[in-house]
Amino acid sequence: MKNRPIFSIITCTYNSEKFIAKNLESVKSQTLKNYEQIIIDGKSKDKTTSIIKKFAENDPKIKEYSFPPKGISDAFNKGIEKSRGKYLFFLNSDDSFYDGDVLKNVSDFFIKNPKIDWIYGKINVVQEDGKSVGIFPKWKIFQISWKHLLKFINFIPHQAVFMRREVFEKFGNFDKSIKTNMDYDLWLRITPRTKLGFYDRLISKYMIRKGSGSSDSDKKNQNLTCLEMVQKRHLNYFEMIPAKIANRLVMKINKTYR
Repeated sequence: MKNRPIFSIITCTYNSEKFIAKNLESVKSQTLKNYEQIIIDGKSKDKTTSIIKKFAENDPKIKEYSFPPKGISDAFNKGIEKSRGKYLFFLNSDDSFYDGDVLKNVSDFFIKNPKIDWIYGKINVVQEDGKSVGIFPKWKIFQISWKHLLKFINFIPHQAVFMRREVFEKFGNFDKSIKTNMDYDLWLRITPRTKLGFYDRLISKYMIRKGSGSSDSDKKNQNLTCLEMVQKRHLNYFEMIPAKIANRLVMKINKTYR
């Protein structure tokens, strides 16, 4: 892949007019300019695409594609297929980089650690008004790449993960049959056969928003069902016992988890 960018930033959008400009500005402000931003839009009906086109007029690094919506995993995979970068990063439309030096610092980290296949950092969880809820992962135990601990709790936020393209080429993309926790499924699938590292840096601002439609309790129950379905794919019977206990404790203690 000749003259490919160092980073491919994959952003999925659908009716994101309220937040997409902040996302694009945070990418544009990066001091390292050797990147591309691949935008996969699910046929937005608001001003999302017109905002993107305005940014793209003077920035050839922005490439927008439009497809009928078929779920976030499908959108992620389409972004992977359209991208050319050495390292891939997924920055959702309502999220943004923490500051302008993220890509530069991450590039330096990979140069110093050439044997690492993928890394995760930290996210600043924020509300719609920008108020910080907290840092994740905050506890030191989750800032060490414990592959066995990952079986029992997903302490890796995908908004802070950079992954070599070769990992996807070797082990496959996101599972389109999974509605939530598709990132966790990927982590569990690749961790036994890849080298993971933690980079002690804030990577992005992850926005939590009040949803619409089904109740919060319904969403939590649906998420828990999907989470345990993913775990059953990768854990044995005896591992599932502490995993189920951990799942319920996490949902009660940490309101920002998932």
